[in-house]
Amino acid sequence: MNVKLIAIAALGKSRQIGLNNDLPWSLPEEYRHFQETVRGQHVLIGRKNFDSHEGDVTGTYPLILSRNADYQPLCGKAFTSLKEVISYADKIAISKLYVIGGAEIYGLTLPFLSEFLWSEVEYDGPADAYFPEFTNFPWKVANEEKHPEWTMRKLVKSPENI
Repeated sequence: MNVKLIAIAALGKSRQIGLNNDLPWSLPEEYRHFQETVRGQHVLIGRKNFDSHEGDVTGTYPLILSRNADYQPLCGKAFTSLKEVISYADKIAISKLYVIGGAEIYGLTLPFLSEFLWSEVEYDGPADAYFPEFTNFPWKVANEEKHPEWTMRKLVKSPENI
């Protein structure tokens, strides 16, 4: 695997990431950071997440993971397995692929991530989607930026732990 998988997600205090197919909070500054990070990049997104945004992942090159082999998105390219995504990324020499969810996609890719761009938001309310447990992996904090309502952390794994 030559492509570097990087997850990017905003999580509440209890790893909340979604409520009713949307974020459970509104933090425009954090969302701008997300958009600026993934703009112009290849992103890996689950079909349900992709459809909930009506295919609007503006400024990115979406690779959509779906169990439905007949799924045809209006933009981007669909795959039925992570193995297919990795093979495609290696074939066209994608150097990094941002994983943008949802919860199932994060869980599927977690063992293969080399970085996790984690925005911890000041939220501990209801949710119906959660980021998988990630603290049992050997992460190191490479960078941390504090903002009034959220903290951005760049976590990295050493290559032998991927």
